[in-house]
Amino acid sequence: MILATPGSESKRFQQTAHSKRFPNGRFSARLFTKYVALFAAVVCVALLTSGLSEIWFSYQEHKASLIRIQREQAEAASAKIAQFLQEIEAQLGWTTQLPWIEATLEQRRIDSMRLLRQVPAVTELVQVDPAGIERLRVSRLQTNTIDTQVDLSNDPRFVDAIAHGKYYGRVYFRNASEPYMTLALSPRRDSGVTIAEVNLKFIKDVLAQIKVGEHGQAYVLDADGRLIAHPDIKLVLRGSDLSNLPQVQAARGATAAAAEESLQVAENLDGTPVLTAHAQVAPLGWLVFVEMPRAEAYARLYDTIRRTGLLLLAALGMAVLAGLFLARQMVVPIKALQAGAARIGRGDLSQRISVKTADELEELAHQFNEMAGRLQDSYSDLENKVATRTRELARSVSELRALGHVSQAVNSTLDLENVLTTIVSKAVQLSDTDAGSIYAFDNGAQIFVLRATYGMDETTIEQFREQKLTLTTPYIATAVERNEPTQIPDIQQEAPTPVRGLLVRAGYRAVLVAPLMRPTEIVGLLVVRRRSAGQFSSGTVDLMKTFAAQSVLAIQNARLFNEIRLKSWQLETESKHKSQFVANMSHELRTPLNAILGYTELILDNIYGDPPEKMREVIERVQTNGRHLLGLINDVLDLAKIEAGQLTLSLADYSLKDVVDGARFWWSTQTRSINHY
Repeated sequence: MILATPGSESKRFQQTAHSKRFPNGRFSARLFTKYVALFAAVVCVALLTSGLSEIWFSYQEHKASLIRIQREQAEAASAKIAQFLQEIEAQLGWTTQLPWIEATLEQRRIDSMRLLRQVPAVTELVQVDPAGIERLRVSRLQTNTIDTQVDLSNDPRFVDAIAHGKYYGRVYFRNASEPYMTLALSPRRDSGVTIAEVNLKFIKDVLAQIKVGEHGQAYVLDADGRLIAHPDIKLVLRGSDLSNLPQVQAARGATAAAAEESLQVAENLDGTPVLTAHAQVAPLGWLVFVEMPRAEAYARLYDTIRRTGLLLLAALGMAVLAGLFLARQMVVPIKALQAGAARIGRGDLSQRISVKTADELEELAHQFNEMAGRLQDSYSDLENKVATRTRELARSVSELRALGHVSQAVNSTLDLENVLTTIVSKAVQLSDTDAGSIYAFDNGAQIFVLRATYGMDETTIEQFREQKLTLTTPYIATAVERNEPTQIPDIQQEAPTPVRGLLVRAGYRAVLVAPLMRPTEIVGLLVVRRRSAGQFSSGTVDLMKTFAAQSVLAIQNARLFNEIRLKSWQLETESKHKSQFVANMSHELRTPLNAILGYTELILDNIYGDPPEKMREVIERVQTNGRHLLGLINDVLDLAKIEAGQLTLSLADYSLKDVVDGARFWWSTQTRSINHY
């Protein structure tokens, strides 16, 4: 026998293979790069995740804050516009206090002139008595008139004001330039009606008080979407119609509950993206919009994103530097370990690896040094170890051969008794025991049933078969609970039980029980028995685990085969029933259909008289479609015959022209039928 030495061919081969896989220290270079990249990637991912999440939440909060501020500004402007109109109404109320007599007309004129001086927004004032007759007209643009006697009793301004106390007219543009609105007021029916023409350009003063950033703006639209107030008065004078803007359409279509969910990002008249918010001016149906360019609104957020990006780049650079430092601190000791391991591999066991890192690498170096020392000590009795290893290898070969026979038996046959007998015989032979058994667990009776034995006579087998093993049997309960093989080194040292008495009478002293387990249930037991007392080796225990797994597989295969056979029989039965049903159905459908076709043939042959031409066409279509349906039913019946294996294949010539003509005839019939209906 040739013994291996520190400089043997096997170690030189390992060293040569290592040098081929990692020439010129490529292992260290790749490890260094990997750790640097990994550290940098972890830090970068963490920073990116944190930065992006912060940017996202900041964006949402910033946007919500801007929209909320703009909405508050729009609501404030709406309230001021409503207050502006209420103040005009309050001023108009003073003009309706005097009684309607000739002596008060002059006083009414003076009061109206005073009103025009106090309220610049009122351009013209008309007072109508309770009968609907115009008595006074005061205007900035026309000559004042008294007692004009114009009948306004049917004028909507008079009628609505008398009926409801107020009248708000639609916005109109005088001389196609300035926006105006008619306001009529009647506090009491006997006080008449005061009609005022209000110049809406003064609403611009209300909007001038709203500061929307540097380039933002607020504007007012009437109920028709026309611009009536805007910082750029030219747009108002041109009568700009903004009803087609998305934000205007969204505001008109939004209900009170969905007002806050209406369009928030849109484009203004210039096509610039803006953040927009709106509010309604009650009860006129006007809309006040407050808009800010999106670039200006998000300027601070963009600055934050740029700062965050710079910080991420700086952090990434620091991560790379830190990764270089840490990787170097790790790779240098690893290179020392590699060099030391190479020396040990060459047989230089006197060398020691020196690594001073105060961590696991230093401990690994100590372990290499201890290994080298132990290798030096082991060469003195290497021949014995080789012999021992040879015996172990021979035993392993025997075990592998036995496992191969068992696997072949499991995979080549579904005869459960034969497979289990093979398993238990190989288990007894390889475990150096005297007898063995395999039990299958009966879920219904909750007992273990003897299925296969080896090394026992018929009398002993019958005694073990009569002895009912349950889950409460002490050593069985322990094995099942732990799902591990359980051994009894000396059965005579155990407490008296019926099973113990049976084993003692049969001459057995030691027992090893391996549970056959599935993930959720117990399948059975594999038991080997020995006539001499003593512990079973760990190799024997591991071997029993392997045989137990093979036994579970064999039992499971047998169960699955029985289930598949049962399912196959059920499917075959159901298929026969289905084929019989299809055949019966096809037959039952053909009988009335043949009758229908027969009657149509009789009608077409004038048996019941000469039918009208339209009736003949309809009956011909019925006959054609009935024949087509009969062909489909015959095809279904042929399908049933094919499934039942009763259809005989017949070969015959056919005319392709007839097939095409039949298809054309069927299509023309269907077309005429559709056109008819």
